[in-house]
Amino acid sequence: MEENKQHKTALPETEPIPSAQAPEALLDIRGLRVEYHTDEDVVYAVNGLDLTIGKGESLGLVGETGAGKTTTALSVLRLIADPPGKIMGGEIWFEGEDMLQAKPARLREIRGEGTPAVVLAVYGNRSFGTAVAELASFVAGRGFVPVAAGAFVGEHSYSTPATPIAQGRPDARDLIAATAFGAQVREKLAKTGPSPGKNPETASDTAATTRATQTGSMDAAKAPATGALVPVDPAKLREPRTPLLPKLRFIRFVLGYRRRQKRNPVVLLPEGDAARCTQCGRCVALCPTQAIARGDELHTDPARCIRCCACVKGCAFGARTFRTPFAAALARNFVRQKPPVTLL
Repeated sequence: MEENKQHKTALPETEPIPSAQAPEALLDIRGLRVEYHTDEDVVYAVNGLDLTIGKGESLGLVGETGAGKTTTALSVLRLIADPPGKIMGGEIWFEGEDMLQAKPARLREIRGEGTPAVVLAVYGNRSFGTAVAELASFVAGRGFVPVAAGAFVGEHSYSTPATPIAQGRPDARDLIAATAFGAQVREKLAKTGPSPGKNPETASDTAATTRATQTGSMDAAKAPATGALVPVDPAKLREPRTPLLPKLRFIRFVLGYRRRQKRNPVVLLPEGDAARCTQCGRCVALCPTQAIARGDELHTDPARCIRCCACVKGCAFGARTFRTPFAAALARNFVRQKPPVTLL
């Protein structure tokens, strides 16, 4: 691929630019190319992607780590970190508007109009806490209707062969559960008819019900019109039970760790191995907080690092590791595999 270093994005001052896309296309991606530039190399994360999603359609992106799924989604939202990421070419049209030509202020104006949303949390087999409830509140505050919710287990960021934590998750049973959940969501949406944001007879009822659900006053809310989307109450999503003894052991470990940190603070960060590192720049591209600088891949900025271990999991050469006492504690106390939980 010829590297395009002259790509520039022009931002219009006023109205959105109309597209020549098919009338029924909701999202139309044409020839999308995204690269991550480092001092040593260029990572071609997305290479000429064409993708169209029509109104009422659903699409799942499946691929191995590094295939470009997250980069594609971030590109649609214009959230690619630059540097090191660059959208080098292509077009992204959403409802007739070119997302690559939109000003940041315009992107912040885009809201749901009673648009249905499914809120999901992925966690490492310990606890998803308030993540689903917070996400539901976030989307509801921006005009969307959380019509379903779920929490699925994925392999923990700290999991290693020596300290396995939900290793291999999601597994085949998780994927079956996710497929069934998706089918149930589709069935629920099929029964509601058009999006209430496009239907003035049900839009106000749906908005009132959503606000009441998010504030815990569902009983007091006005009953929505027939066919309107009914938001779920994320507080009803039951977290899988953790046996008492492992839970108490983990709490004891956390309290002890905090006492030790108070006496002798130690900053734990992912470490780089100079003998293994090829300075390919993949860790720079994977880091969501830009805690790893180009040309200095062996070091991690403690002020930026969130210990997500994306750099550790994504390094093909095993050049980055993260040593934390939490890995052993989690592996010991959360052996029982928790099932997916969903709410419709």
